[in-house]
Amino acid sequence: MSDHDLQQPPPIPPDLRCEYEERPFQNCTRCGESLPDFPGGFQISKAYKRGECVMEYALCDHCRTQMMEEFSQESKKRLAQFQHEQVSVDRGLDSCAVCDARRDAEGMDDFVITGVCEGLSLLHSVMICGKCGDTVQGFISQKTRDTWRRFVDDNFPGPPPMDELPEPLRDIQPPVPVISKM
Repeated sequence: MSDHDLQQPPPIPPDLRCEYEERPFQNCTRCGESLPDFPGGFQISKAYKRGECVMEYALCDHCRTQMMEEFSQESKKRLAQFQHEQVSVDRGLDSCAVCDARRDAEGMDDFVITGVCEGLSLLHSVMICGKCGDTVQGFISQKTRDTWRRFVDDNFPGPPPMDELPEPLRDIQPPVPVISKM
């Protein structure tokens, strides 16, 4: 047995803490299962736009696998090929796993960070910059986009659609531009 075999994985870094609750993620966003106790691990993902965390979630391995099964075969094949050919998993959260752009570089405002964890330990992590993330979006089929949209709609309630508002409120414009659906 080598020294490398005896090394413990690092703890989950502060960057992968839940910003909304200001603590480590405790439960799966989809099923509510306790994450630190979940056998098989879990994934944490956080999306940043203009330097601000705009979405964060944690999925137990069961829910992550279940959601991936709902993706189209076409998307899974394209994403697997892209990951195999383009993604380097040894850069951690500091630089893009595709193009190696530094997260702390000037103008790096849009990116996603993801960590695969087990218990209180980080097994591996990646950062994907906005530009490379846009490339990945081009590989995703409509069926996979619909699966993702259902996940967002089911787990991140927002304001009701304009046509569900009472008549007097329908003509009020939102204070910020409405972003089109994915």
